[in-house]
Amino acid sequence: MRLKRLPIGIYFEHPDWFRPLFAELDLRGTAYTKIDATCHSYDVTARTKEYALLFNRMSASAFLRGNEQAVFYARDFLAHIESLGTRVINGREAFALEISKAAQLSLLHSLGVPFPRSRVINCLEEAKRIAPKFDFPLVIKPNIGGRGAGIVRANSPSELEEAITSGQINLGIDHTALV
Repeated sequence: MRLKRLPIGIYFEHPDWFRPLFAELDLRGTAYTKIDATCHSYDVTARTKEYALLFNRMSASAFLRGNEQAVFYARDFLAHIESLGTRVINGREAFALEISKAAQLSLLHSLGVPFPRSRVINCLEEAKRIAPKFDFPLVIKPNIGGRGAGIVRANSPSELEEAITSGQINLGIDHTALV
């Protein structure tokens, strides 16, 4: 009796980025399954592996392409796949770092790696409250971003107030930002 080999799962959000990989896998005759993160479902009661290996390349910048639902969904999907014993490249823990600049700073701090003085906020009023503790210019950066999306620089307290009042600052899809 011959055992069936499971395919590699390729979990992705941006199809253009993966055309070369899919073409190479096809050329080599490698068994794989495309898993489109933008519209997907899984059975939480499933207890058998579907993939020999899962390669996760969900992008934190998916919200820039209208796929913000996929960002938080990916976290739970990866946890489920890992619970089945499937090896995941860029798994749940790596993805948690990918989608949280606050977690990235905590990791850098724990490793003794220097980074700019920062505070994590979840409302714009807090940005105004802590601003006097910093030198200007200040940069406010959404916790989940990508490619510099949503970064706002304020050169003075009055510029910060104007940016807040005029709605220039967006805390991002998790309503968390770094100052």
